Amino acid sequence: MITDIKAKAVQVTPVVTGEGDMDNPKMTKLGALFTADWRQQLILAGLAWSAKVGGITASADILPVVGGGNGTVIDTGQPEFIIGVPAGYYLIVMEASCAVYNIPASAGITNIVLFADRTMSPVEASVSATLQTPVNLLDGAATFPGTCYSAYTTDITAPICSELLDYVCAQAGGASSAASGGLTSQALKMDYKPLAPSILAGPCQVELAFGGTVATSGMGIVKVAVVPVSYFPVS
Repeated sequence: MITDIKAKAVQVTPVVTGEGDMDNPKMTKLGALFTADWRQQLILAGLAWSAKVGGITASADILPVVGGGNGTVIDTGQPEFIIGVPAGYYLIVMEASCAVYNIPASAGITNIVLFADRTMSPVEASVSATLQTPVNLLDGAATFPGTCYSAYTTDITAPICSELLDYVCAQAGGASSAASGGLTSQALKMDYKPLAPSILAGPCQVELAFGGTVATSGMGIVKVAVVPVSYFPVS
């Protein structure tokens, strides 16, 4: 006996099923069973965005940002990048990539740090930073529901490190250094792709900062997903 099996086409709009409820199998609009992972599902639903610090000029020159710091440590009060959402949303960091470099006159330390602040979203509409417009990973989909800034040059409201997401560091003269022009150049890279990402309830923000014992230049990309709080009920 031939059984006519049908599935529900749910390629674009994700359906959040209630705990313990039954639902149909899902398929794409082309009729294939839909087995995309959570990242791809959120991208196809228009719920994922990418934002950057640094960039490329109109003449196609690389334009890195000089990281903050007081000469010995990163200054998280003047971050290179902040992205956040208000209450009513969850923020999920899918990826964060950042590459920095400097030329220390002597042995020095370079750092990159990525952390979450669960106490507030970016509140400063400040001229001391560059307002960023995150790009939806699905062209033509919705605009970002939160706020995003880069390259702060004055202090913001002191961020709280509620959760350290990633941290990398290097010392000049170590394995990550190379001789250049008679000086010692130092390069460092962060490549954060969590298998088990934190789901941060708004208001919240994620900060990326880099710097070291000397001026440190770099560029970075952060990709996030943002969903309504109804997607993940906690009670």
